[in-house]
Parts: sequence; C-alpha cells; structure tokens
Amino acid sequence: MASLFKKSIPYQFKDPSLIETRAFIGGKWLPAMSGKSFPVYDPEDDKEIISVTNAGRADTSFAIAEAQKAFETYRLTPHRQRRWLMRRWGDLIKASKDDLAALCTLELGKPFTESLGSVQYAIDFIDWFESSVERTLGETIPAARGNNRMLTIREPQGVVAAITPWNSPLAMVTRKVGAAIAAGNTVVCKPAPETPLCALALAKLFERAGGPPGVLNIIPAGPDTTPEVGEELCHNKLVKHLSFTGSTAVGKYLNTECAKTIKKTSLELGGNAPFIVFEDADLEEAAKGLVTCKFRSSGQTCVCANRILVQASVVDRFADVLRKCIDDTFIYGSVWDKKVNFGPLYCSKGVSKARAHLEDAVSKGAKLHSGGVSNTDGPNFFAPTIVTESRGNMDFAGEETFGPVAFLMPFETEAEAIQRANDSDVGLAAYFYTQDISRLFRVSEALRVGMVGARAGLVSAAEGPFGGIQESGLGREGGIAALDEYLNVKSITIGI
Repeated sequence: MASLFKKSIPYQFKDPSLIETRAFIGGKWLPAMSGKSFPVYDPEDDKEIISVTNAGRADTSFAIAEAQKAFETYRLTPHRQRRWLMRRWGDLIKASKDDLAALCTLELGKPFTESLGSVQYAIDFIDWFESSVERTLGETIPAARGNNRMLTIREPQGVVAAITPWNSPLAMVTRKVGAAIAAGNTVVCKPAPETPLCALALAKLFERAGGPPGVLNIIPAGPDTTPEVGEELCHNKLVKHLSFTGSTAVGKYLNTECAKTIKKTSLELGGNAPFIVFEDADLEEAAKGLVTCKFRSSGQTCVCANRILVQASVVDRFADVLRKCIDDTFIYGSVWDKKVNFGPLYCSKGVSKARAHLEDAVSKGAKLHSGGVSNTDGPNFFAPTIVTESRGNMDFAGEETFGPVAFLMPFETEAEAIQRANDSDVGLAAYFYTQDISRLFRVSEALRVGMVGARAGLVSAAEGPFGGIQESGLGREGGIAALDEYLNVKSITIGI
C-alpha cells in the first residue's frame, strides 16, 4: 500500500494498510462513481503525495442512503454496546498513534512531534464520549395535572453530515463523529480536500473495531466537487443534522441551505481572538501563553490570538520577552525531525495571506520587530513574526491572519481593552493575563466570546464545551454538551 505514494518520505509505516485512497460507504471501500480522483500535496515541498477518490453528488447521495439504512438498526443499539464500540475504536487509534501522526505530518505539514499531540487530542475525544455515552439521561417532571406523569427521553437524530477542516484532520473527525456515533446516530463525513488521509485511516480503524456497515461513511472530495457534495448534504432530507467547522462565510451559506429542510446545524466558525496583556501581568508567563496560543500549528487554529492588546506601559518590554520566548521555544527544520516543533503553513495561500497582512500593517505605520517571511525551510515556511505599533485600521484587525504573525496593539485602560476586544462580529475565544484576582473575574465576564483563557493560552479540551457566539457559530463541541447536540429530547405524558 505504501507504494501508492508518489514521493518517498523518511518514515516507515508500521501498518501500511492505513494508507487508503477510496471512499468508505456502507462498510465498503469504493472508488468514485465517476472514476475520478484528486491530488493531495505535501505542504513541506508542495509535491504531490497521492491521488484520492473524488466523490461527487451521486456518491454522497448513496452514502446518505447507506447511513439511513444503518441508522434503523444502530439507533436501537444499547448504550453500553455503543460504549464498547467506542472503546475498541479508541484502543486501535492508540495502537496506531505513530502511523496516524505520520499521515498528519504528511498531508498537513505539522512537525511529527506536534502531530503526535494531535493524535492524542483525537484520542481524548473518543475516550471522553466513550465514558459519557451512558450518562445521556432523561428526567421526570412534576405534572401540573395530578392524573398525569411526565418524563423525557433523549433519542438519536438520524443521519449526521460532518464537514471537517484541514487544520486538525484527526481531532476534528473524532470530535464530531465520536459524539454523533456515541449518541446513536450514523455519519457521513466529508474531510477537507487538503487532508483526507487521516479521516480515511480513522474509518479503517473504525471498521476493524467492529463498527457496523453504514454507521460511519467517509466521502473524500476534491475542490471541484466539494460544492456539489455540500449541496447534497444540505438538501438531502435524510440528513437531520449538519456539523461544520470552517469559515464564517461558508458556514452562513450552509446554514441558509440547511434551513430549506429545517436541519439542525452545529457551526464552529471563524474567530478573531483578542489576547490582552495587562501591565500587572507576569510577562514571561503571558509570553509563554501567547506562544502556545498564537504559534501552535504555525498559527493555523481558529482559536489562536489575532489581536494582541498590550498595555502601553509594558508593550515594548513584552515584545522583547515574547521574542526571547519564541527563540527559546522553536526549532526549525524537516518536519520529520523529532526535535523540530515549528512547520510550514498548509499551502501558498496561507503564506500569501500572512505576507499581505504584514505588508499592510507596515505600510500603515506598524514596525517589524522580528521575523518575517523565510523560505529557507521550504516554499510554505513563514517564520514566527512580531509586529509592534499595530492599529485597528489594519487588515489583520478585521480578519484572521491564520498564520504566525503576532500584531501587538497598545492600549491604556482596562475599559479600552475590553471595548476593543469586543469590537468584532465574531466571538469564539479570548485570552488575558493579569495578577489582579478581581480583574480576573471582571474581564472574564465582560468579554463577549464563548471561551475565555484567563492566564491560560490553551482553551481546547475534550471535556470542555468548545464553541462561540455571534458569527462564530452555533452549538458546542466537546464536553457533555456535545452529546446533547446530537440528541433529540422527547417528552412523554402518561395519564394514570
């Protein structure tokens, strides 16, 4: 199977059969009905890795029908049996940790060591949903009419469509699919065109775990067929829930299309996270938190800091502390070197956007403190960059850079920092550092976002609800709230 690769890589797969290129529909591995495929590229050198099945509308319709057929049986599966299925799947993922990390490194460009962390994050979701599936409880309600008894039960919804992003090709599958399947639904998952290999490998492990045919279906689609696949997922009446992670613009479109058949939607959309450093903060701890938040995955996460507000009295000192922290943290080189912990952006578009935001800021008076573009480690490498004297009229302030450029914006007062942090149509995550315990609570409650990191640069965890407000989306992923997203509450009134 490893011979499917069109280039050599410095890694020997322990289980080459995890390298899969076909769609997984109804428990079978199938080519596209059209016979077409699309290329997947290695971000480290922009060379083609492999060709993958290019599913279209007909494949999607077939997958939905197979998922519906499977649902009629799977919805009756006892909670404990579903829990055991999740456990077997999780154990197989753990046993294949190195190979899954290699696939993540290959198609996303993450350094291998960071990819291992991504696999563990994916496992965390499987473990969490496995442990929680038997706790999706109903309730009894005191009835106003004495001769009635009222109770509720939670039931699976049916076929769930899951559209996952390229920037976390393992955990975003287990976060959506794990919750939906644990809750008793069946799933049709469309991974991002850039990163289909991880999703297909997870499906292979699900099959080995004894997952019933049709419960999990993976339909890889290239850029040319993605629109028609998305339309089918939105318009097909058998699909009862669509879960999407991606841009706000695409999320709005999908939500509008799903409204035509009144589907439930879960949308984890764009962020423009503020990161506030108050003058009383421990600047070294704040810098460490910012490095974790801003530069993890080379700045390609929806919750990474984008607008970095630093109190004017410490902004110059903080920039120096941050630069030292970056220098002490990151090692550059081949993403297959286990010492390397900073990799390329996912493609040239990411580099172009980071460069455009940097050039726009400098043209409007910002100062390049350190870093900038560097191609010494490949065509899509962009060095961690710090920009000072940034202002709200610059392009980065209105849209995510999604790259490793830290724009530092000075502010004077707490009230100003909160006002500027909240000056956005999106509200996914926000972060701040202070030593003042009163301010810790005051600012946490004042920030209009779904998640706050108060003296913490990392807010993502399997056990916690993940999601935003305003144009950052609908619903929550992770935590017990994630299972509720995939369950319908039915009330039963009994006359006695």
